[in-house]
Formats: sequence, C-alpha cells, structure tokens
Amino acid sequence: MKHNPLVSVIVAVYNMKEHIRQCIESVLRQSMTDLELILVDDVSTDGTADILREYANMDKRIRLVWRDENGGAQLARNAGIAVASGKYITTLDHDDFLAPNALELAIDTFRLHDGLQCVC
Repeated sequence: MKHNPLVSVIVAVYNMKEHIRQCIESVLRQSMTDLELILVDDVSTDGTADILREYANMDKRIRLVWRDENGGAQLARNAGIAVASGKYITTLDHDDFLAPNALELAIDTFRLHDGLQCVC
C-alpha cells in the first residue's frame, strides 16, 4: 500500500540554478518530514534541470514534473497540484526558502482549529 505524505510542497522552477539548492534544502530539512517535494521544471535552459535530477536521486521524497512548454509559474504550480498526494498542499517560489519548522507550525495550526482551510 502506497503511503501518502501529510504535506505536498510544490515548487515551480524556471532558470534558477543560482538559488534552487537553498530552496530545495529548506524543504528537505523541515522538522516535519512526512512530505513530498514536487519540483515542476518549466523548461529551464540554464542547467537547473540537472540540479533537480541530482536532488531527486538523493531523496525519495522528491518528485519531478517536466513541462513541455514554458507557461509561467501558475501553470507549473497547477501541474504540481495535479500530481500531489498530500493531505495538505503548499507552494513555494523557486527563490524562496522555509524556516526549519514552517510546515510543522502550519500543520499544528490546522490541528488546533477544526474547519480551518488555509494557513498563511
């Protein structure tokens, strides 16, 4: 039986080889580890795709999605959402990073407030 992660983190990526490592590592180092990281490459041309493959080979929580045509961040996010299997979904920009306990705090907030649908 396949395990579905608690959280799916979706990152739309386009030509971000200078900063994508910090973004990826901030997700992988979360205190809450029951997650999948979905990296959606929006047809990068600067070597970013090689970095994404490198990380996917190192961590089984990473899933890669390859777009055939550059369509911008929102279409890339939607492609990630389409394959997400987590109970909760969050998005992160490719040049951002999370504090080490960000996902844990968000999940704790959901658990404390029955019926809550969004945490920012």
